Amino acid sequence: MHWNVALRSAGLWVILSLAAGQLTEQEKSTIIDLHNELRSKVQPSAAFMQNVVWDETLRLVAEDYAAKCIWDHNPLLEELGMGENLFVGTGPFNAAKAMLDWFGEHVDYDFETNNCTEDKMCGHYTQMVWADSNRIGCATHFCDTLERLDFEKTTLFVCNYYPSGNFEGQKPYKSGKPCSKCPDNLSFCDNNMCVAGNPFNSSEKPESNDTEAPKVLPGRPQMTTEPVAAPEEPTQSHVKIERGMESELSHGSKMESISASLVMLVWLLAALVM
Repeated sequence: MHWNVALRSAGLWVILSLAAGQLTEQEKSTIIDLHNELRSKVQPSAAFMQNVVWDETLRLVAEDYAAKCIWDHNPLLEELGMGENLFVGTGPFNAAKAMLDWFGEHVDYDFETNNCTEDKMCGHYTQMVWADSNRIGCATHFCDTLERLDFEKTTLFVCNYYPSGNFEGQKPYKSGKPCSKCPDNLSFCDNNMCVAGNPFNSSEKPESNDTEAPKVLPGRPQMTTEPVAAPEEPTQSHVKIERGMESELSHGSKMESISASLVMLVWLLAALVM
């Protein structure tokens, strides 16, 4: 009796381990939809704001870096011309929660002075609403441990943005009447954002929804908030930390570990049948 329960629990562990860290299509949609919803509602309103689309190239970069389980920004951001937001949690992963936490930093951001409240963080917010950033790719990875952070059994969430934002001395967008400064190639207004093509004409689709590899930009943008060593309190760190009541289950990022888990799953299922 107890042996069967243990096997079932172990089998569930393997199944969840294989799934942990892989964003579902629904989660991808949530990431894009929520970004666009929040970008369309910035205050003061944006005279020019692009909608964002999913980019698989950015997802692959985020996935590769998340698997390293390092509590710091990707050192290749300069070379690739990307921006990046990070979030880590010890409970069940919730993409919407992570993004709302990032966006919530707007309460500590002064648009007029383009500054954060002292000892507060707002770089996640400004990257989220950076008008020129129009592609996003995100990934998660379950980490037994995180380098540079004394956490165990955590889910690391990485979102890459292209082109990057947070250039020193620049505001994330220009304020004004929504869509009043749309360029010619993004001349239509949809939900307070400038888009390519007429959104009400199904025969015309925006050309920005491709998966072309990001181009290298000359020089690295200076972050408005420089990375610092992660202290114990989440509000003080350059990446968001979310502690949960329960931990996620581990999974392997490489094909070898996935194959090993599959073998274990087959063995466990066979034992259950017996």
